[in-house]
Amino acid sequence: MNFIGRKIYYDKLTGNVLVDTGERAGYVRETTVEEDFLTYNALSERVPESVGCLQLEYGQDADKFAQYLYRVDPATETIIWDPTPIGASLDEAKTAKLAFLNNECSKAINAGFTSASTGHFFIFDEEAQANFNQQSTLLLLKPDIAEVQWKTEDAGIITLTREQFINVVFEAGQHKQQQINKYWDLKARVQAATTKEEVDAINW
Repeated sequence: MNFIGRKIYYDKLTGNVLVDTGERAGYVRETTVEEDFLTYNALSERVPESVGCLQLEYGQDADKFAQYLYRVDPATETIIWDPTPIGASLDEAKTAKLAFLNNECSKAINAGFTSASTGHFFIFDEEAQANFNQQSTLLLLKPDIAEVQWKTEDAGIITLTREQFINVVFEAGQHKQQQINKYWDLKARVQAATTKEEVDAINW
């Protein structure tokens, strides 16, 4: 059983998407760029040098592909999502963009972080945040606690000293604040935008 992510072919000048191959699973194989140019009319009509290609992992951004229109930023070769309803006013575009960015911020926080002090990766979803808060309170209430057993994503359950755990808690807070700061910066850009095109160009 093979799992093949989508390929997105786009116009290098405008960023408009020419072909989205979609995801495939089963007894399938990865096609080459040359094969795709022979298969898809939108590509066969083009000069290959004028077309860019993004190769995504299977399942990557599946939730966003199901909800939003998108294009590619040719300069950065990244996807720009457009949550704005067709024909929306500037205010409606801003509201939709802010809701999108807020959701992306929450996802980035929940995705977790790599601890610089331990080298391990920690999930930081709502349950994990509650567990971190609870364990931190226990350490305050019981100064004699010397070690903490904690789950990591890369090494399973590990033992952290009291000092190590406190460092991880600080790193978790920094991770969360970094994402919130990024959201605030993008929110300010959205609010300051004077055209829908400016709003559309703001991406997480």
